[in-house]
Amino acid sequence: FATQSNKLVPGLYQSAYSAASNAVFVTSAVGRPPVTQSQLLKLDPKSLKVTKAITPAQVPGSTNGAVFAVYGVGVDDANGNVWVSNTRQDTVAVYRQADLSLVHQFPVGAVPHARDVVVDSTHGKVFASAAGEDHLSVFDAKTLKALEPITLASGVDDEKFVPMSLVLDEPSGKLFTVSIGTPEAAVIDVASGKVDKVIDLGNSISASGVAFDAERNRLYVASQGTDNLLIVDVASGKVVHDVPVGAGALNVAFDAKSGLAYVTNRGAGTVTAVDRDGKVVGNLDGGTFPNHVRADGKGNVFAVNKSRGAEDPKGDRITRISLRQP
Repeated sequence: FATQSNKLVPGLYQSAYSAASNAVFVTSAVGRPPVTQSQLLKLDPKSLKVTKAITPAQVPGSTNGAVFAVYGVGVDDANGNVWVSNTRQDTVAVYRQADLSLVHQFPVGAVPHARDVVVDSTHGKVFASAAGEDHLSVFDAKTLKALEPITLASGVDDEKFVPMSLVLDEPSGKLFTVSIGTPEAAVIDVASGKVDKVIDLGNSISASGVAFDAERNRLYVASQGTDNLLIVDVASGKVVHDVPVGAGALNVAFDAKSGLAYVTNRGAGTVTAVDRDGKVVGNLDGGTFPNHVRADGKGNVFAVNKSRGAEDPKGDRITRISLRQP
């Protein structure tokens, strides 16, 4: 594997690559509420250097300096925007990709415990996971108006499907999410806004990460409580591989160019590469508390990690990972 890393700012959370801007957008937020230190960063994907950085606005009426701290991030290349989740204020916001100027701040309470956000340019919709509830919030990408939410009903008696990560396969019009509260994944048709199916994952506790292999129609699910990566055949709903990857398997990205899934293991401090047959082909140093990984569609994935403090040399870093060319 070929890797390049750069130290950024404290509290790194997620990243997203924009093909239109040829930029990586990274969110950061430090500590527990009131969160007063947060930044949205724009990076050059080659050098990993920051080209623009902003601090979100202070929450109106706040007496403790709390800002609309940014966590989840998704890019809207059709409209030149970048969407973020403001988890602590239960809402989302939209910024301009070019200069990170604020386009729209949704009101407090718009999305309960907002986590991930993805943009479907084909249908002009934006989806945000309400990790505090059992639904996905939906917005119009152009008008920025709230649309009808998508309720996720659990197949487990008396339990709630609590959505975490989101991954969109735009060509097929399918959106996927996993539940941290139940061992389940959901397949959603974005055109109709209806749930196609809910898949029983079996050996999964506290699932949080999800990725998709369109070529094989397979879902990759990372679960924190079982320290594993499940590879699931979407058509049959069957788990075809159950791969131990490391303590606290938190997030996963699939790189179609190499056919590898990359898992950030927060507890183990590793990024594990797994092939389509469920074989571990790489176990890379992920630094302190690997938090998130995202593919750029060009053979690279970007992993971000947290730190044990300002002096931690292995913390607060973004790392670009790709297969080394022979």
